[in-house]
Amino acid sequence: MKITVIILLIVTVLVMSTCRVFAQDTRNQQKISLSGEMGITYEYYGLDKSPETPVPDFYAPRKPWNYFRYLFNPVISTNKWLIPFNISFSPTQNNFLTPPTGRRQNLWEFLTNPANNFGVSPKIGTTEILLGTQTLKYSDLSTGDIGVFGYGVNLSPGRFRFKIFNGVSQRGVNYVSPLNFPPNGITGAYKRNQWMAQVGVGKEGVYFAGFNFVRSSDVISSVSSPPLPPVEPQQNMIVSFLTTASTANGWNFNAELGQSFHTLNLNDPLSVTPLADFKPFIKSHTSTVKDNAVMLGIDKKKKEWEIGAKFNYIGAGYYTAGYPFMGTDRMEYLLNTHFNAWKKKLNVVGSVGQRFGNISHLSGPQITTQIVANVNVFAQFSDHFTLNTSFNNYGFNAPGTSAYKSVSNELSLNPVYTWANSKMSNMLSGTYTQSRYDETIFPAPVTHNDTKTVLLLYVPSFFNSKLNPDFSLMWFHNKTQLIELRLWNFSGDVIWNLTKVFNLKGQLQYALSATSPFTSDKNLLTTVGFNWQLYKKLSWQFSATANLYRYGSELPGSSLTPVYPGEPQYLESSVRTGLNYRF
Repeated sequence: MKITVIILLIVTVLVMSTCRVFAQDTRNQQKISLSGEMGITYEYYGLDKSPETPVPDFYAPRKPWNYFRYLFNPVISTNKWLIPFNISFSPTQNNFLTPPTGRRQNLWEFLTNPANNFGVSPKIGTTEILLGTQTLKYSDLSTGDIGVFGYGVNLSPGRFRFKIFNGVSQRGVNYVSPLNFPPNGITGAYKRNQWMAQVGVGKEGVYFAGFNFVRSSDVISSVSSPPLPPVEPQQNMIVSFLTTASTANGWNFNAELGQSFHTLNLNDPLSVTPLADFKPFIKSHTSTVKDNAVMLGIDKKKKEWEIGAKFNYIGAGYYTAGYPFMGTDRMEYLLNTHFNAWKKKLNVVGSVGQRFGNISHLSGPQITTQIVANVNVFAQFSDHFTLNTSFNNYGFNAPGTSAYKSVSNELSLNPVYTWANSKMSNMLSGTYTQSRYDETIFPAPVTHNDTKTVLLLYVPSFFNSKLNPDFSLMWFHNKTQLIELRLWNFSGDVIWNLTKVFNLKGQLQYALSATSPFTSDKNLLTTVGFNWQLYKKLSWQFSATANLYRYGSELPGSSLTPVYPGEPQYLESSVRTGLNYRF
């Protein structure tokens, strides 16, 4: 909590000092405005199990027992300045388990914790200064969805564009064995430093052309107990050229060409033939790979229709700094369109394309093919009745000795009917979804998976009542060659507006699930809470939830003879409360 107090004091002093400086500048008659929000939330989590300590344990806690979180997001603006703050943090070390030594995270670890945000980005004219945690998307082939704690600047003089940022995208975590920290230990991670830059020219909404440079490097000395393989210290350098253009008559074009230099293990020796060097930014090791990627897109937009095409190629050895789960070693093309008809009461969105995998094998049976197609149709037949229909197809084929083939289809229908009288309005919605998956692996038999879902939703609205309920009923059925699962779920929600500033909320949900030939699992969940507008800008939220789950005879699912006596069950309880102030 000491760290929390220090951070709050620093931020408060910074904001007050900034406001004081602006307030003293009376010569330019600057108009100062303050907006945003601040708040604090607390959540208690409890778990009771019966039997209490079975071996093996059938259910583990999903949350910390006590959890605080603070939010402070003011925006200070004047005639010249715009200073947004993005501060959201918890004093709890919540992104990895605390080592058995009991050592708490220090100030630097607290600031760089990915679960926390400490960011401010003051902007004056065309100059923007970036401090703290920032998530910066330069392009699809470079970086974009990982927060980096550091510092940087964005400059836009005339039509020139210049960006640079340096920081830490991952902090170091020591490895702890399962013997010292059961049951799984702590995997550990290396500290990762990252810098990025963009240089180009452009005009807002018209065109842009420029280069992106991103370098990420793990620090081997950042941990005293290195993680075990497959976690290795890595290094990556990306250079990409990005261009976009839009015309007044609706044409849009984008292209990005990228090349990455990626070292899989910095502990490997330097390469004798450094073909993948990009000095002085990176030196090639024996595990360094170099590869390319291409993304192209073009489309034509009009008021009532749009048509376009995309092409992507991602090499097997291409790695980005911001999208660690992006699929590689693939090439794909996609045609897409949408149009309105029938006086805008009919809207159609569709796409079709093909994806090739394992393309590093330019010949032979290793290359895989996939068909991707989907269409969505929305139709408004009257003021009371609408229908939304969608169909998706996903096919995969790997010819050769494996003879692997799979086809996945999904069809969804969603009719909605509304009606009203002088006392109330009604909305009745139904959704039917059917998914089928067929898989063939020669010479094994065909795998067939069939899933059906039906959802009914009814929402009455009473004009002269303070009660606003809604009710839903869902049926789910999944059948394969080995199992058959059925699920029924009923849910009822209500909001009771007692006054203009105080309302009560409640939910009751009951679910019954059965996997043949076992007996059914039963689940009862209830939630109560309120929202109280204490003052004009200050509100108080509170909710309490109890979730009771009782297992049938399938636990642990390996036989018809239960391992645990009676019917094992657990009760999860949580209490969440918070204050929020908007200014």
